[in-house]
Amino acid sequence: MPNQLFENIKQLRLTPLLNQGAFGVEKEGQRVTGLGALSQQPHPSELGSRTFHPYIATDFAEMQTELVTDTFEQTVDVQQQLLALEQVLQSSMADSEYIWPLSMPPLLPDDELTIPISEYTPAVKAYRDYLTKRYGRRLQMVSGIHYNFSLSSTLIVRLFDEYYHDHYVSLKDFSDALYIQIAQNYVRYHYVLTYLFGASPIAEPGFLEDMTKLPEHPVRSLRSSELFGYSNKQLLIHFDSVAAYVDSMRQAIANGDLISEREFYGTVRLRSHSLDQMLETGVDYLEFRGFDINPYTATGIDQQQLDFLHLFFMYLLSLPKLSGDLATQIQTGRQLNDTVALENPLQPSQLQTQLKTVMADLAQFITDYHLNERFKQAWTVMNERVQDHRQTLSYRLTQAIEEDSLKAFALKQAKRFKCELTETPYQLQGYTDMELSTQMLMFDAFQKGLHVAVLDRDEQFIELTYQHHHELVKNGNITSLDRLISGPLVDNKVVTKILLASHGMRVPAGAEYTALETAVADYQAAFGQRAIVIKPKHSNMGAGITTFLTRPSEADFIAAFKLAQTYDQQILVEEFIAGSEYRFLVMNHKVQAVLERIPANVVGDGRSTIAQLVAKKNDNPLRGEAHLTPLQNIRLSERELLMLKQQGYRPEDVPLRGSQVFLLQNSNVSNGGDSVDVTDEMDQSYFAIAEQAADILNLNITGIDIIVPNLYQPYDPEHPEMAVVLEANYNPAMLMHLFPMMGQARRVSMTVLQLLFPELAIETD
Repeated sequence: MPNQLFENIKQLRLTPLLNQGAFGVEKEGQRVTGLGALSQQPHPSELGSRTFHPYIATDFAEMQTELVTDTFEQTVDVQQQLLALEQVLQSSMADSEYIWPLSMPPLLPDDELTIPISEYTPAVKAYRDYLTKRYGRRLQMVSGIHYNFSLSSTLIVRLFDEYYHDHYVSLKDFSDALYIQIAQNYVRYHYVLTYLFGASPIAEPGFLEDMTKLPEHPVRSLRSSELFGYSNKQLLIHFDSVAAYVDSMRQAIANGDLISEREFYGTVRLRSHSLDQMLETGVDYLEFRGFDINPYTATGIDQQQLDFLHLFFMYLLSLPKLSGDLATQIQTGRQLNDTVALENPLQPSQLQTQLKTVMADLAQFITDYHLNERFKQAWTVMNERVQDHRQTLSYRLTQAIEEDSLKAFALKQAKRFKCELTETPYQLQGYTDMELSTQMLMFDAFQKGLHVAVLDRDEQFIELTYQHHHELVKNGNITSLDRLISGPLVDNKVVTKILLASHGMRVPAGAEYTALETAVADYQAAFGQRAIVIKPKHSNMGAGITTFLTRPSEADFIAAFKLAQTYDQQILVEEFIAGSEYRFLVMNHKVQAVLERIPANVVGDGRSTIAQLVAKKNDNPLRGEAHLTPLQNIRLSERELLMLKQQGYRPEDVPLRGSQVFLLQNSNVSNGGDSVDVTDEMDQSYFAIAEQAADILNLNITGIDIIVPNLYQPYDPEHPEMAVVLEANYNPAMLMHLFPMMGQARRVSMTVLQLLFPELAIETD
């Protein structure tokens, strides 16, 4: 039955706060070769400096990676960031490297001293040398998952203020008592989690000098066992209170049993900045260390496990306090856990009755406190494992053993995970719903060791931090480097043209209209036979733009005008400038990349209709919808049909082999156009024009669109028509430079980071 604490929670209607908390995960792993041997490659240089990287580090050995997430209020955010970090890590490794997906290490060398330890600072090397002498290097190669958890601070404060201010001297004392109760019950009931999540049934050859000391049969979790796991043998740390915990930890250090508190390998640790700080300000969070890596998910821990653990910790808090001698109770818990850890996973557990009882209690707990549906879903998955041992991870893994080894299985999983994580390099896993340029900037920031916080997912607002330096970024390239006026300025195409023309730059001639009747009158009297472009005054990504290469009919003119009006009531009618259109990406007054943007088109094969050719071109995996891919699908909407009509085509027509048919004349990649990097081909004289335009408009990061008839011919000031500036963009969509359809990719997102954080050495090549 729940204790009085939870009755008070129910009476105060605080049960929704049980769904909340603070969560974080640390995941260890081994870099291995395609043959399953420990990688001899150094830590990837692309991952910046290990001396400050907040997310990706090395553990004991040089090839032993460690991923550390931020602390989040929801477990789903933890899983998303962990997935992103896993992608960043594996994308930064050599093509021939993989992450070993098991807790027990791969084949180790006969001489363990040949395992290279990480020694990137003298202090790191000294501690690794100490661990080698005390435990040996083989044991240090075991990897796992650490789960960090703290209760909702609002829940703690409300309970203290309403009920417990008379029972405890301070809020700190009350909070500490809650964490101590969870920790005590965790040690007592740890066996439940070992049964559910144990995933280290065997060890690969070389783990022990004498492999005959290992159990003769597979087990649930070697790593979680006292005899073969990662633990401090015969060391007893007291969990009677925070003071008792700190005193026993200090005594162990004084006796030489531990060099510091970080050497304590218990299944749960009380965490604060230091032992002194813990006594002064209390426990910050609990660190649960006893989890094997789940080899069936790329992150080593899935969403159901994250949610079940949250549920389980709440349940532990609801249980009565341990009665009798606490040391005996803890020892009993260790023995129960060891029983489960070393039993044969091919058979039901010896503690099946106790496991079923706990699961039944958890089901009632979910119902009594109206917990979120995600907890019920997680419970359902775990209850299936309790009811049928064949659903457990350890059973499934045991079935995968071949010739007393999991090497074949592990390599298959490792290669599959790396393929899945890296097959769409233009997306950041966990954040694929966000704007692509933002995803890539986040990828680069994670890689180089900047702290990344998503402030508003829908608005693409993120915060990047290095030490005490903070920068806000929107859409991947809108930053503090530009002025407040920059956005409204370039969004207004008329003012942009006026400013550029006043400095002698050639821009398209045109007029602005709000009334259709006025525009039609000018069409009849002023436009003559000229090719024209009709577009909204304020728009981006080519929305609402129609191009006529010859004088349109009045009906087509009106249709195009009305289409533009769906985006803005102020409409521009401009002369059409013939020639190829190029996007010059200017950052910090220098052109970083040049892209030729070719309007949406298909090339005839002499057999397929235009509609069929469009469908074939859209099969390219780089093409998609909703701007979630580098290239967008070509459509056959009203604008495209109008363009085909001008050329004498219909969608069902079959163009001649080799003939190019355009479906739009404006060259926006966002409207199905093609992108070709020509940075190295473009004559440098045009770089100066783009840089001048950016300076005139006071833009630090911008895309300048210029019509250039011949990119190889140097610009002649006597012929301004050789470079006609169409417009500027304050949100220049970096992604098309990162992943052009043809030509060299330009990692311009790294340049953004370099400009924002000049104090941090960031390679941009």
